[in-house]
Amino acid sequence: MSRARGRAAVQAAGAAIVLPAALGAIAYRAAASGMDATARRRLRWALAAAGAAHLPAALLSGHLIARRRLAPLDEALDRRRRFAAEVTHELRAPIARLHTRAQLAARGLRAGADVAGEMDLLVADTARLGEVVDDVLRSARLDRPRSGAGPVDLAALASELAASELVRAGERGVTIAVSRQGPRHVVHGAEPALRRLLSALVDNALAHTGRGGHIWVTLSGTPAKVEVTVRDDGDGLDPEDAGRLFAGHSRDGLGLALAREVVDGHGGTITAAGRPGAGAAFTVRLPAASR
Repeated sequence: MSRARGRAAVQAAGAAIVLPAALGAIAYRAAASGMDATARRRLRWALAAAGAAHLPAALLSGHLIARRRLAPLDEALDRRRRFAAEVTHELRAPIARLHTRAQLAARGLRAGADVAGEMDLLVADTARLGEVVDDVLRSARLDRPRSGAGPVDLAALASELAASELVRAGERGVTIAVSRQGPRHVVHGAEPALRRLLSALVDNALAHTGRGGHIWVTLSGTPAKVEVTVRDDGDGLDPEDAGRLFAGHSRDGLGLALAREVVDGHGGTITAAGRPGAGAAFTVRLPAASR
């Protein structure tokens, strides 16, 4: 990258310098015809002074031209870095769940226990990991709409996620509880993306809740909207930082920023509330699916 940038800058600056120099030579040949030696010498000095005065402007012009030429390359590299960071983050929690499942199955096999149930869950989590990969790849193709949209029961997704995180949370001494208010919690959207959304919020809560802590996932619904709140009694947050948590530059990294992208893509909102040392709550509101 540095070599390409330097080469482009040198080429642009060289063009900005050589062109005026060439024009000066042409002007000298045209004007010097018929002059005596003294007049020609004075003309050369005048053109040299003009060229020297032009040099800073030529260098600046070359720099600006090089920046303009390299802007698309910089943007492409930024997109690649962001995509790599997003993929790494999105795969972290599913891989952690798979690792935990595999460990439990291995322990059961060594103890001669029936591990059929654990193996079924391991297979299911592997399928979910494939869905995450597919959804991340689809979201990276900005020119293609996300496919697979349809009615999604967020209560069912939340219960499924809590079951998947049960072992990992138990190893940390954290309990996860899911409760529902109202009869219906269905939205219209892409199920893999909405699963990633809930996973990101629960994963964030796990990261900030110590041993003996609790995480509550509460769902409520009206004919117009579905609301999901993920609350914990962990580290908490400064209310002044609530708006900045979703920017991707906070201590929570990309997780909450990616959660917001999913919410925005489904026409909803996400907010954060809490106090230092008193836990935090993240609330997602999405349009309810029509019956």
